[in-house]
Order: sequence, then structure tokens, then C-alpha cells
Amino acid sequence: MSKSRYEPLVKLKKKALDTAERALIGANNALSSASDKLNRAYEELSHMSLPTHGSVGEFTQATSMIHTQHQTIEQAQQTLRLAEERQRQVRERFKAAMIDYEKFKYLEVQEMNARLKHLKTQEAKMLDEIGTMTYRKEAL
Repeated sequence: MSKSRYEPLVKLKKKALDTAERALIGANNALSSASDKLNRAYEELSHMSLPTHGSVGEFTQATSMIHTQHQTIEQAQQTLRLAEERQRQVRERFKAAMIDYEKFKYLEVQEMNARLKHLKTQEAKMLDEIGTMTYRKEAL
């Protein structure tokens, strides 16, 4: 059977779908990494404490470290928000690519089914004609 006129489009849409899928996997990995980084920052903060006795220098140093950890947490939260937004955008592009691919794949299948139906009709007509010719030969 010859190629479908939709076959090149299906291949193109499949490539676009594969690209979108790889981008989605990358976005999911980035989101997971950002989430892990935020969790580690919270974990580190939970292990920090202010000294109950000692010099003012130790207290200032501990306060500074806690403040720095809070900044790290804020940065990690911002990174996580950006990763979530990127994942949402990439997921939408993936859905659109999937719909495009499925649409052209459906059209390709419909065209092939129409060709198959046409071939079956031609075959049936040819068999009828052969049967008629055979009957005429036998009748003579």
C-alpha cells in the first residue's frame, strides 16, 4: 500500500511530541531538585539554634547563620515556584503536542481505511466480472 499523505505530518508531530516529552521530563527533574533543595534547607535550619550561654560574638555568629539560612530558604522557595511554573507551561505544551499528534494520526488511519475500503470494492467488482465472464463461457 502506498504512503498516506499525512505520514510526513505524523512523523513531524511525533518528533514534536518526543521533544515536548523530553522537556517535560527535564521540568519534572528540575522541580524535584528544587523541592529537595528546599527540604534540605529546612532540615539544616531545624538543626540550628541560638546559644543559651557564651559570648556575644557566638550569639551574633549564630544569628547571622540563621539569617543566612532563611535567605537560602527564600531563594529555594523562589526556585521552586519558578520550577512549578515552568513545569506547568511545559505540561501544557506537551498536551498540545499530544493532541496535534493524535489528530494527524487519526486522519492518517481514516485515509488508510478509506483506501482499504476502495480496494475491497474494486476487488469485489473484479471478482463479479470474473464470475460473469466464467458463467458466460460455461453457458456457451
